Amino acid sequence: MREERTLISFDWALKSILRQKDNFDILEGFLTDLIGEKIEIIDLLESESNQANKEDKFNRVDLKAKDSTEREIIIEIQYDSEPDYIGRVYYGTCKTALENMKVGRRYADVKKVISVSIVYWQLLEKSYLVRGKMEFKDLEDNRAIELKKGQNIFAEYYFIQPEYFNDKIKHKIDEWVYMFKHSKVKGEVEATNIDKVQDKLDRLNMTAEEQKVYEEYRLNKMINEGVLQNKFDEGEVKGKAEGIIEGIERARAEMKAEGIADEIIKKIIDNIK
Repeated sequence: MREERTLISFDWALKSILRQKDNFDILEGFLTDLIGEKIEIIDLLESESNQANKEDKFNRVDLKAKDSTEREIIIEIQYDSEPDYIGRVYYGTCKTALENMKVGRRYADVKKVISVSIVYWQLLEKSYLVRGKMEFKDLEDNRAIELKKGQNIFAEYYFIQPEYFNDKIKHKIDEWVYMFKHSKVKGEVEATNIDKVQDKLDRLNMTAEEQKVYEEYRLNKMINEGVLQNKFDEGEVKGKAEGIIEGIERARAEMKAEGIADEIIKKIIDNIK
């Protein structure tokens, strides 16, 4: 059993270290255990986060990769609640599929897109691991229809919600979710290539300059999260106050309409306040 050590956060790793070809094995291990088949990454593609930006708000990191079967895999980490997140994820897979269909290409060239989202708020039910895919059924007997080879081109969606993981390791993918939640590798490593995570993502192995950049990133992310929380709190207080005032005015109007004297209405309203 290896000693647990604090690792750099996975979003920072995805933003920097895991984009290096020498470190594809970490992404390959994670995707292999998630999808349930051996994944080999052959290239990284342009995505919204590929360009480093000092003004980035740090609430979202994404990476797009192509595997050996030419499927495109979108991996995204999202920290802030986003009401239309499911719609954006769906749009992202559709857009990727369309971009791959260059002029003159046949429909037989359509490739599956796999979307992987690691989210740190309750997007779906309180489940830490969710898979979504297209299913076909015979409507007469409700029997599942199996697609032939080459027909399984419909996008698949994986949603990981680390906050709802109970820290009990039952499957290989659980070791990865534990790491996403705690930035540590737990116990004896059995997950594919996760033994390399502790070496490659160990903060102790970072140079002084790398640690400085990483700490700046963490600080900016915390500041951004604090600003968003303050805005939410202010909006919640304002909303409650406006709701109370609106309710009082409605009650006042209803009592007046019922012929209740003004002095009695005033006493009732004062008691409510």
